[in-house]
Amino acid sequence: MSYITVQEAAKKWGISERLVRRYCAEGRIPDLAQYDGIWQIPEDADKPSRIKKDTVNTPQIPPLLKNLIKQRDGRQYRGLYDYIQINMVYSNGRMASNRLTRNQIELLYKTDRIVTGSEAIKINDIIEARNHFLAVDMILSNAMKPLNQTLIHQIQMQLVSDNCRHKRHAPIPYGYRKTTTAPKFGKTTPPSEIGAAMTALIKEYESQKYIGFHEILDFHVKFERIRPFEDCNGRVGRLLMLKECLRHSVTPFIIDDKRRTGYLEGIRCWNKDRSVFMDVCMEAQMRFEAQIALQGLLECHAQYQQIAKRNDK
Repeated sequence: MSYITVQEAAKKWGISERLVRRYCAEGRIPDLAQYDGIWQIPEDADKPSRIKKDTVNTPQIPPLLKNLIKQRDGRQYRGLYDYIQINMVYSNGRMASNRLTRNQIELLYKTDRIVTGSEAIKINDIIEARNHFLAVDMILSNAMKPLNQTLIHQIQMQLVSDNCRHKRHAPIPYGYRKTTTAPKFGKTTPPSEIGAAMTALIKEYESQKYIGFHEILDFHVKFERIRPFEDCNGRVGRLLMLKECLRHSVTPFIIDDKRRTGYLEGIRCWNKDRSVFMDVCMEAQMRFEAQIALQGLLECHAQYQQIAKRNDK
């Protein structure tokens, strides 16, 4: 698929660049992609039609998602957005053997720099962290869309883009797995059946009348058992859980590497005992809820200080 820039789309459709970006942010352009923070619009995409506000029949954006997007677009630090970025990139990285510390991840996120001591750092660890920041932004931009294979492919492509493994090893390929792999959570889907398995999984998931915490976990388990990609299956799967929690007003959660054993065991025994995986995720939810409460207190304190300053004047 060929893509064009925001500027080219604005010229093609005869509208302002600002309006094109608004269409992108609202997810009104099918098969939209975002790489390195730059919108990529399918060349054959049609101009979205303007819809009157009173005729819009789209789901309301949940308050948490709206707040995260506002913080992201306003570049507000010390909010929930940067909490998710730093902690999810760090936790997902550690689960995948990335050796950057949390302080290094935070510094990379805020300043695009890394401070090292005597320990050597792999270039790929830095690239993977940077790609993950962009993948989180991709999740926020597409959070309200139904799950589809195009989006899942784009997330995996973002995570593995620009890797340096070609220096000594073969680069991580894009797209679904072409080779057989050792079973990790029981029987693994053969490469020739991955496309059909993903189609069936997404159709089954999206056809449910209600999607909540339990349904999101069930999707994640089935996704991980398919293992559609050569690499990044866990990171893609956990990013999809974040997306679906935000979409369906379920408290998000970040699974850190300290709970890795319980997380993996929970996926393995899901069919027999679902409490193992659910307990790990609910504990992570409690930590996220505490962060939401802390953020609320900080915002109230900031508002109080502003009022006090105005009164002093």
